[in-house]
Amino acid sequence: MRGWRSYRASFWLGVTGDVTWLLFSMVFFDSIYTRVGEVGGWRWPDVLLLIGTAQLIEGVYSMLFARNVKRLSSGVRSGSLDRLLLYPADTQLLLTVGRVDLRGLLTAVLGLTIVFYGLRVGGWRPDAFQAVLYVLMVVGGVLVRLASAFLIETLSFVFVDIGVIRALQDEFFGYAAYPQSVYPGLAWKLVFTIFIPVLWMANLPASALRGGAGVAAWLLFPLLLILISRVALSFALRGYQSAGG
Repeated sequence: MRGWRSYRASFWLGVTGDVTWLLFSMVFFDSIYTRVGEVGGWRWPDVLLLIGTAQLIEGVYSMLFARNVKRLSSGVRSGSLDRLLLYPADTQLLLTVGRVDLRGLLTAVLGLTIVFYGLRVGGWRPDAFQAVLYVLMVVGGVLVRLASAFLIETLSFVFVDIGVIRALQDEFFGYAAYPQSVYPGLAWKLVFTIFIPVLWMANLPASALRGGAGVAAWLLFPLLLILISRVALSFALRGYQSAGG
């Protein structure tokens, strides 16, 4: 009973923190757009799409994958990865599924609500192609988030503690709701699309709803990043000698 109470308190404390951060972001951007009509071609309804999409992608990732992926680094430290490697199944798949975080579901629902609100405020009515493309881009964003997390967790085979690196990655993805116009020049946009794929967390999917059919050209990138993460994990496991060395 004490454990359940502790979990419930932690759950609602986390939910309160997520909602507070979301409200702070909306108030921050609203204070800007009440003074200017647009920033770099992005209006207030556009930013609502960004905020909502970023929350939606992060919520789905947190709900389905975040707690599972972290088992890689903890397994390397504790030795529990040894037991996992004995299972007759794909190791990365075992480290991807299993646990579900309902707090992420709430985050995703809030994000989707903001997306619909942004569409209403902006007066957009996406057609079937734009809606399907948006869904595919959101799925791609979740896969990019998953693959990026796996690449960071793979560093646990080299470093004892990757907490700081993981926190740095989370900090970068925290800027997903910012319009891509804040990144000056094509070179920086490519950096934040490919090497530090922050733009995948909101800008590319939101562009699909705004009529940017050209973003469809990026749909293969998430699959490529997943493949890279699989290669990285496979390479790391070759030199793994269990927790005991």
